Amino acid sequence: MRCTGICRGRGVAYLAVEFDLRDQASEVRFFSHSEECVELPIEAYHMATGPQDACRYVAVVPLLDTKRVSVEMRQYDKEGSELCRARKVFSRFAIKWASRFNYKFSYDRAMAMRDIDRSTYSKQIHLTPQVFVEAPTKRQYVIKGYACLPAGDFAEFRLLDGMGRVIETFDLSLGKVEESTALGMPRREVSFTLRIPADGSTYCLLATSTRGNKSGFLCLDAAARGDYAVSRSPLLYRSAGLNEYGARALARKKLLSSIDANAYADCAGPKFSIVVPLFRTPLPFLRDMVGSVQGQLYRNWELLLLNASPEDEGLAAALDELDDERIKVIDLVDNAGIAANTNVGIERAQGDYIVFFDHDDTLDPFALLKYAQKIEKDPTLDALYCDEDFLNEDGEYVSPHFKSDFNIDLLRCHNYITHLLAVRASYAKELMLRSEFDGAQDYDFLLRLVERTTNIAHVPDVLYHWRISDTSTAKSAGNKGYADEAGRKALQEHLDRCGLAATAEGTENACFYHVAYEVADEPLVSILIPNKDSVKVLSRCIESVEQKTTYRNFEIIVIENNSVQDETFAYYREVQERYDNVCVVTWDGPFNYSAINNFGAKHASGAYLLLLNNDVEVIEAGWMSAMLGLCQREDVGVVGAKLLFPDDTVQHAGVMMIKCASANDNAGPMHVFSHLDRDDPGYMRRAQLVQDLSVVTAACLMTKRSVFDALGGLNEDFVVAFNDVDYCLRVRETGKLVVFTPDALLYHYESFSRGADTLDANVERFIREQGKMRSTWSRYYVQGDPYHGPASTAVYYTEMP
Repeated sequence: MRCTGICRGRGVAYLAVEFDLRDQASEVRFFSHSEECVELPIEAYHMATGPQDACRYVAVVPLLDTKRVSVEMRQYDKEGSELCRARKVFSRFAIKWASRFNYKFSYDRAMAMRDIDRSTYSKQIHLTPQVFVEAPTKRQYVIKGYACLPAGDFAEFRLLDGMGRVIETFDLSLGKVEESTALGMPRREVSFTLRIPADGSTYCLLATSTRGNKSGFLCLDAAARGDYAVSRSPLLYRSAGLNEYGARALARKKLLSSIDANAYADCAGPKFSIVVPLFRTPLPFLRDMVGSVQGQLYRNWELLLLNASPEDEGLAAALDELDDERIKVIDLVDNAGIAANTNVGIERAQGDYIVFFDHDDTLDPFALLKYAQKIEKDPTLDALYCDEDFLNEDGEYVSPHFKSDFNIDLLRCHNYITHLLAVRASYAKELMLRSEFDGAQDYDFLLRLVERTTNIAHVPDVLYHWRISDTSTAKSAGNKGYADEAGRKALQEHLDRCGLAATAEGTENACFYHVAYEVADEPLVSILIPNKDSVKVLSRCIESVEQKTTYRNFEIIVIENNSVQDETFAYYREVQERYDNVCVVTWDGPFNYSAINNFGAKHASGAYLLLLNNDVEVIEAGWMSAMLGLCQREDVGVVGAKLLFPDDTVQHAGVMMIKCASANDNAGPMHVFSHLDRDDPGYMRRAQLVQDLSVVTAACLMTKRSVFDALGGLNEDFVVAFNDVDYCLRVRETGKLVVFTPDALLYHYESFSRGADTLDANVERFIREQGKMRSTWSRYYVQGDPYHGPASTAVYYTEMP
């Protein structure tokens, strides 16, 4: 047996082998083993039989952690007797370098070999990954995909370790079996979710046919994992990653170096008073900070430096050397704390806006210019803030924080606004900072500010660089543990001042908080559940609500629509006899999700309506109380829940309206944080925080009955899709909030009993409803989502500076 070519790709080695075929041979089989004689997966694909009976195959083997892999060919006659065998051993080192050589010098040949297992459909199982995410709290990788099998076939799944040994117990969950067609051939698809340890080892998922078809395997070596982490990651804010953001930071630095500052000399607008308390500030940090202010393209500013350590001779000398009439150095007699020191600067400030700036951080040259331009468009603005990143010890900009527009519920979880806060001077001088909240004085100030005004603008660009140093909260909030308790007290006082019956609670994450809202007067909640047949699904839903829910003042209204199975109506009778708070009403018309729920609402008696799919299952007992406590607030119109797939990954943690990159871009609503592990906090912990959003899903949606009636319920032009999107956006138009709470946690088995429309009819209807969405809510397609900025999508890369 001769090797005539080698290449590799995505955890697989493709080995072209050639051998002479015996006259009596009727079958050729291939086998593979490691150096420890462990049998390894292998499949072989016949390429051609050349002159002198030279038979050519491509053998496909996973790239495990073995040092060597053997490929053995055996020929058999018609009776099954072995005629001959040949064996060739390949080292991982040889495969690696031969592959590189062939890609470089025999590219066409290498590509003809590569993925031959993927392009073969007859009698072949394929394992196709669609999602690859890390579950950091569990030190796991989550791989979701599907196995595509020949019609009538079933697969047996095994997981191999890096040496090819079978792992007896592993975490694999399989979804429904669905029939499909590929290349005109009937196929069978089975979805799967695989969890493997994130321990640096190689793993291989093997699907073996029960009908003698070729096996499929998914090898997850380091290279394949890295590739899938990029190409199969569903994560938002991917531009926050080290490589992506590092490249953008370098591009911006190059752009800024070519800008002529004199071109901006005539820019006029408000005067900014930048207040910086100093205390034993390292001189390099001081020079960088002051230099970043002096480098501002917008020039109408003053810088007030409040030196609370005048005994520091080196710092005093550096301050004396500053030669700019816009810089005012104020020596303080003693260090009275950051709040009191900052207040001196606020009192002395002469600008229209007070800007809070830390002594060791830096500003982007566009910072004040962009603030001034924002104020020029809307002179009524009372405060502004921007996105920020971190400046590490190596001088690199890392870990950007792309922020939400003003988000009161997110602010009540943590101070997401932080920098660069600019506040109308009249408000700053009225409020001042309070020394009793030192460590969280800025959080306390913000909470008091938003009680007076919410006319606060977010500038969605990284204009502030927060330095990471050994003593800064940028490096670890734990460096200032006292700040955590000060922040909680500030939040509790804010809740009390707002007249909210709620408790501010600490969490395991410093300076992140949880607000527990009390439910007042135990109002009746009417749960609306549309249903067509699907007794098993509906029963699971109702039983979970009845058995697991601690809040008890609710009624369940099942809206029967077009069921045909006798067992369905038998169940309706039985469940109404068992639970006196369950009733069934009948919708007499074609399927229309909006119309069905509107019909059900007419039979509801509650002051609050809870739209609930029949394919959900309650997980947390306090889910309804959590939603109701929020929905009772005067400023809230809708509350949505956190929904999980049965494999314990996120199905819904809110919906984002994606901005169109161009007029031809589809864009529109999408679920955020889908497929993350249930315990994964997500970007900036937002998959685990209560927050205001544009849209939540109607699979579990609570709304005030008064709001629902005032808006005429769901828009019945949206028969299946986008009715919840449209409703939430209409609620927002009334000035009320749409709030997401992860405290309401349910499983969602997703659209189990929608109906049997044809594919063409579904597509036609979907496009029609999508068109109505685009025309009705075009503002969101053009401007994007206020709660998830442009950095959440690829649009971010087109907008610079």
